[in-house]
Amino acid sequence: MLGSVLMDGVFRMGPAMPAALPFLLRLAAGPETSRRTGLVELLLVVAELSAPVDGGGERAVRVFGSDRDHPERAQCRAVFAQHADLVRGLLDDRTLPDEFFGPDERVSLLRAATP
Repeated sequence: MLGSVLMDGVFRMGPAMPAALPFLLRLAAGPETSRRTGLVELLLVVAELSAPVDGGGERAVRVFGSDRDHPERAQCRAVFAQHADLVRGLLDDRTLPDEFFGPDERVSLLRAATP
């Protein structure tokens, strides 16, 4: 599975994720893409894991690691922001199931795509 290659664990993106992310976004944007829902689900995980970890939250740093030690978070946020039009297109796409993007998923994707 592609996610296994690009992730370093349950809560960690691998260093290749920022390089692969533009391609994943373009693939997920195409309604004809095979296994599209799986790609979009992976993008949702990446968006959530791209959020900065609050330096004041010691528990979050223990679980997710510090931002300093995980530059891929900021790199992925930059990719999401650079491709914000694709992110918005996914959120507005009527070919995906209606319940696909819940409120939390929408917020996570939009937050990741906002510089």
